[in-house]
Amino acid sequence: MAPSRDAPDAGLTWRMLATAGLVALVYAAAVLPAFLLGPVWGAVAVAAAVACAVVSVRAADRLVLYAMDARPVTSDEEPELHAVLDRLCMSSGLPKPRLAVSALEAPNAFAAGSGPGSAVVCVTGGLRPRLLPGELAAVLAHEVAHVANRDVLVGAVAAFPGLCAGLFLGWWTGLLTGRDRHGAGRAAAFAGGVVLLPLGVAAAVLYGVGTLVGLALSRHRELCADATGALLIGRPSDLVSALEKITEGLRDASRDDLRALRPVRALCVVGAHGGGAAGLLSSHPPLERRRERLSVLSWRLASGG
Repeated sequence: MAPSRDAPDAGLTWRMLATAGLVALVYAAAVLPAFLLGPVWGAVAVAAAVACAVVSVRAADRLVLYAMDARPVTSDEEPELHAVLDRLCMSSGLPKPRLAVSALEAPNAFAAGSGPGSAVVCVTGGLRPRLLPGELAAVLAHEVAHVANRDVLVGAVAAFPGLCAGLFLGWWTGLLTGRDRHGAGRAAAFAGGVVLLPLGVAAAVLYGVGTLVGLALSRHRELCADATGALLIGRPSDLVSALEKITEGLRDASRDDLRALRPVRALCVVGAHGGGAAGLLSSHPPLERRRERLSVLSWRLASGG
């Protein structure tokens, strides 16, 4: 059963518009202080903001693949994954997205790109060993659903400021902690991290703001992709089972993998987060809510609704 692309979810459409407006405000807030230094600095800041906006539209998918240590794969390298994508795209009527595989062992998947003709779907190396074939198809259907719902571009644009800030924070904290360095090299790296402290603080603020902006869209887009993906495969229970296994796998993931996922977690099928306040600021709805909605959808499909 193919979902209709002619009648998109009204709530998702309004959230995409609101998110685009909030991203524009973030760029404006970043540019305005430069005008205090003079019109020349203001013009430079505007040009930089425009360049960032263009990059976020045209190259966000490549930046996300870089952040996830992922590479595109051909049908000869991954025939099973390509076959699943072929079937899903035939059902949805969408052009086939590119397929990439990440080296991360933490189970997850995401979609990125500027539209149906340029989208990429990526799975991590740790995803397939945990899932049955039907569950893996359900996860890929969820990601194809983001393309079908046309929220993949707004999601990538909304995640771009936080993605850049998250990558910088990962590099900067590596300097401060001296990861993979010893002796004099570690001391020099720490000194460099201290010198870059103002940029680190600014990146942390940008990461927090980017996370909050993403909340305007991310939770609802995941619920819509759950429903659309479940309709594509016709088995919502497979997606429920996959979400449960991925959530469990993220609990056991290494700190390095979780650190690598942090800048792109808003785009992933399951976001790694803790409970309490961290759960309230999560980019994804709680697993219980997703399970409940998919169970209702499964009952409706079984009853012919």
